[in-house]
Amino acid sequence: MVSEEDHIVLDTLIRTSKPAKGVSHPFLDLIWRPWTSVWLSLPPSFRLRTYWHLCWLGIKLYGRTATFIQRLPFGLYLKRERMDTLTRTAFGNIYVAMNTTIPVPTVLDVVADGMNSLMIMTSLPGTDLRDSIRNGEISEESFEETMRDWFTQLRNLTPPDPNRVCSIDDGPCRSFRVTPDPFGPFPDVASFHEKILRTCPISEWERLEKIVPQSYNKEHRVVFSHGDLHISNILVHNGRLSGLIDWECAGWYPEYWDYTIAIYHIKKLPFWVNSLGRIFPQYAQELEVERVMWKVICPW
Repeated sequence: MVSEEDHIVLDTLIRTSKPAKGVSHPFLDLIWRPWTSVWLSLPPSFRLRTYWHLCWLGIKLYGRTATFIQRLPFGLYLKRERMDTLTRTAFGNIYVAMNTTIPVPTVLDVVADGMNSLMIMTSLPGTDLRDSIRNGEISEESFEETMRDWFTQLRNLTPPDPNRVCSIDDGPCRSFRVTPDPFGPFPDVASFHEKILRTCPISEWERLEKIVPQSYNKEHRVVFSHGDLHISNILVHNGRLSGLIDWECAGWYPEYWDYTIAIYHIKKLPFWVNSLGRIFPQYAQELEVERVMWKVICPW
């Protein structure tokens, strides 16, 4: 459930925020910026009808893009999801755009439409990393150089509470590795770890309690994390990383979380596994503990 306060904060951020540093977009420069306040002041019902017409036109021009995503004219995209999901995604995009140089889509509007709501955002150049790896468009060196820079920036952001594990908006965490439903937030990393352990079958608790201290007894900083690092969320253009998208799971998590989540998603692609292992060599023990737990909760 999204509070009225969250709606007000999000509306203000959309009206005042700027694109990520170094990201330009013709629609933003020529049409959106001069008319932002006017357009967002129009009734939501009118804006919704306009967006659905653009969606219809996008399907006619480009075909259906994906289940919850549709490419639109003018270099825009429409995302259809629950309002709480879109709100978290929007907060994540705007926060990263305001505080780093990581290229992310610019959120233009979020409008409620019954059970599912709509978010309008700009596109970024490029195709997803999997295709670029397959086509030999990007080298491991180039990938690692940019990823190190991006994650150094994210880790240098100051958390509101250095101990608290929570989402971008200080609410429940979201991680498909743990559960499909929101969970938490947690006052500290130990409480977060306890939740992860207790999502495993009771029959495994005694065995796992002897293994997890290799990771859980280590001191971990809470850092800003993407939370759903996947090969399809990274874009490549002209041999360089050009965007990081889909921030709905972003929040403040233990420093190893993005690395282990990334390997959880893609376990057997050498480019991905080897490169991330070189970027995050300090979390080898955390990864091994996670691997043991994955075999319990997701044996395939």
